[in-house]
Amino acid sequence: MNRRILFLVFGITLMVTMGTSSLVPALPAITEHFSVPFAYSGFVVAAFALPGLLCIPLAGVLADRYGRKAVLLPALILFTLGGLSCMAATSFTHLIFFRILQGIGAAPLGILYNTIIADTWTGPERIRMMSYNAMLLGIGTAVSPAFGGILTQLGWQHAFLLSLLGVPVFCLGASISLMQPTLPVSLRTYLLNFFSCLYAGKTVRLLGLSICSSILLFGPIITCFPFLATHFFSATALETGMIMAVASLISGLAAWRLAQLFSRFSARTLLLASITLYAMAFLLMPLMPSLWWLTVPLLFFGFAQGINIPLTALLLTEQAPQEQRAALMATSAVGMRMAQTIAPIGFSAFAAYGGVNSAIYSAIAVAGVMVIVARRI
Repeated sequence: MNRRILFLVFGITLMVTMGTSSLVPALPAITEHFSVPFAYSGFVVAAFALPGLLCIPLAGVLADRYGRKAVLLPALILFTLGGLSCMAATSFTHLIFFRILQGIGAAPLGILYNTIIADTWTGPERIRMMSYNAMLLGIGTAVSPAFGGILTQLGWQHAFLLSLLGVPVFCLGASISLMQPTLPVSLRTYLLNFFSCLYAGKTVRLLGLSICSSILLFGPIITCFPFLATHFFSATALETGMIMAVASLISGLAAWRLAQLFSRFSARTLLLASITLYAMAFLLMPLMPSLWWLTVPLLFFGFAQGINIPLTALLLTEQAPQEQRAALMATSAVGMRMAQTIAPIGFSAFAAYGGVNSAIYSAIAVAGVMVIVARRI
């Protein structure tokens, strides 16, 4: 049974990674097909991401109150139908509407995979399963744009065919028993218990680390690194993508080794080591003499992500009992989603008005804040 649950978790994780990254190669063809400016491609991404800010907290509460499957199965249906409906969109407005529906379906998936792992495994096994899943997340993020690009060669609509993964995941989820609430309590009691967990000092600090990690990924890396590679080293889009894929692959490799590292070092030591690697990555980035040397700081960054992200998630799952676990993971997901929305705007402003180096120095400052927080974990 546990093996089937693991396959279910892997399927959910792959769906989360492909929701946006596999669609990136299709964005130029989509805007061309609907005769809209390429700047409008951002709406295709935002329409998928923004519903999560409203849906994720509700999904967390419902998953705790009514069970994981009560949220998972409808979410899978909505994700799949929303994605396939995008293929039939006759206008850009219709496409955005269907992407919103798909985003509503995707919102709960991002909180459920770690929640289900924490429900099913304990101790070293939980660490190992989270490590494997984080490895899959990193590798999936690196390779899904390639699959999306291949399908886009057949037409932009075909990039949405990956949504069909929701069908076998739904069938597997429907056949498996997942956590059900055993002692129903009033909503008031549930919320009081949840906020008691949420406002614990360690929980707040772990949430802060999660948000800072998202800021570093979506600000200096995703937003500013392509600008640095293009304008300072005349990199092509393919070269930039290949270098950035290195970070995702190394992140997956580091996550795979997390269980072994956790058996030898304390959580605080690993968190501080990962943050040190963040700082080293940004310190080295402006010093690289040529394009391919930029792979070096991205290796440091990828290794840091591979340790920091799953370890923080693991520690968060331990901060709440099973009855409030999904809501706590939802809180973390909302904070990270807000960081993903705000960080690109802030760091692009730093780069525009103060140069790329000012954005990099700001990233080092964020890493410094993380050190202060991690020392108190």
